Amino acid sequence: MTNDAEVAQKAADAEREAIRQVVTVLQQRFPGLDDATVAGYVTDIHKRFDTARIRDFVPLLVEREAGRALTRLTDETIPAPRQQSE
Repeated sequence: MTNDAEVAQKAADAEREAIRQVVTVLQQRFPGLDDATVAGYVTDIHKRFDTARIRDFVPLLVEREAGRALTRLTDETIPAPRQQSE
């Protein structure tokens, strides 16, 4: 039988792996951004959930928030197309 510490360790390991997958997914989704930038956003956002008591959905929440932040970042760095005058 496993004790509470082993269960907690397995859950923490599973969450770390899920966060690594989030980084990979977002790096593929935002190929124009440096991999370190994407990983940094994910890490910073993941830290905001350190005190969350329920951990099941943390990777999903991190992916959504990081995706929104990276979208805003790319929207700010990519110039808008020029409008042709009529």
